Amino acid sequence: MLSDHKSFIFSEDNLNELCVYLLDISTHNPHVFFLLNGDLGSGKTTLVKEFVKFFLKTDGVTSPTFSISQDYEDKVFHYDLYQREFGHLLELGFLELFERKGIHFIEWAEDHLRDMLKRWDFFTVTITITPLQDNQRKYEITQ
Repeated sequence: MLSDHKSFIFSEDNLNELCVYLLDISTHNPHVFFLLNGDLGSGKTTLVKEFVKFFLKTDGVTSPTFSISQDYEDKVFHYDLYQREFGHLLELGFLELFERKGIHFIEWAEDHLRDMLKRWDFFTVTITITPLQDNQRKYEITQ
């Protein structure tokens, strides 16, 4: 189960323990939103790729930068909201996608999106990724 704050340090090629932790959160909250924050190149897409490989035993995860959304077996949903205007996404009805039960990873989720999801009683977890030396990353996880 998730405490209010947890921190991990892993290399990008050894994320299994983090994937186990996220899967445990997902098991207790089958409609969960992982809000991924970090600079360009910090490893947001890599985390989703490793989680999908771990959970669904499949490869081929790509960044949804141009398509905005990628779905994996109707269980994992991956969004990239980089430089997307929040109001425009609302106008397009994009948020209806969030109603699908499953594990949602949202890259570049701004605070007002997190606040809105919480107001709608969606379970949200923020993961902030910070690159360190030697291909290491710090993953700060807060509820």
